[in-house]
Amino acid sequence: VAPAAPPPAEIDLLSDILGGSPAPAPPPQAMGGAPPAAPPPGMGGGMDSMLMDLLGSSSPAPAPPPAQGGMDAMTAMMGGPAMGLGAPAPAPGSFAPFTAFNKNGLVVSFACTKDAANPSVTAIEASFTSSVPAPISGLNFQVAVPKYMKLQMSPASGTTVPPSGSGKVTQLFKVANSMHGQKPVLLRIKIDFGVNGQNFSETGQVDSFPAGI
Repeated sequence: VAPAAPPPAEIDLLSDILGGSPAPAPPPQAMGGAPPAAPPPGMGGGMDSMLMDLLGSSSPAPAPPPAQGGMDAMTAMMGGPAMGLGAPAPAPGSFAPFTAFNKNGLVVSFACTKDAANPSVTAIEASFTSSVPAPISGLNFQVAVPKYMKLQMSPASGTTVPPSGSGKVTQLFKVANSMHGQKPVLLRIKIDFGVNGQNFSETGQVDSFPAGI
């Protein structure tokens, strides 16, 4: 009967090491399981308490969600939220205007806009200005396209261009390129106009469209 005395001493020694009384271990809610039944003295209670101390559960704090932490780290690596995968891509839009014709005081510039629903369609606004101190009268602008393209023109806003760049006349037309990506947009133009009582009839080709047209 005398050898049965050591277990209480071992329990007291284990309690001193763990800094508390041999009370049942607190339910490990932080580990996500249901509270277990109270273990027998000297076995389950002491071992569970020691294991929880080793795992740092004396002051349990919920760990940050792994998905959120991973997203934050990825966002930091990518340089911030602006570079995330959810950033919308820029929609097709306008291109920088360019000069299509410049002769005898008449300057014609083209401003192109892509159709967002159909990249083979390009809307072109032609702007007519005068680089001389005299107005330009009798303006008549015509366009021809190759067989692989289609053309739709709207009437011009006027036939007289104010002098010295003080105003402009505009005309909108659309071209559809059935060989988009294979053949470029190509136009043949004919312009009739008069300056200082002198009439001109000019023809030419426009093939210097911006990349992507």
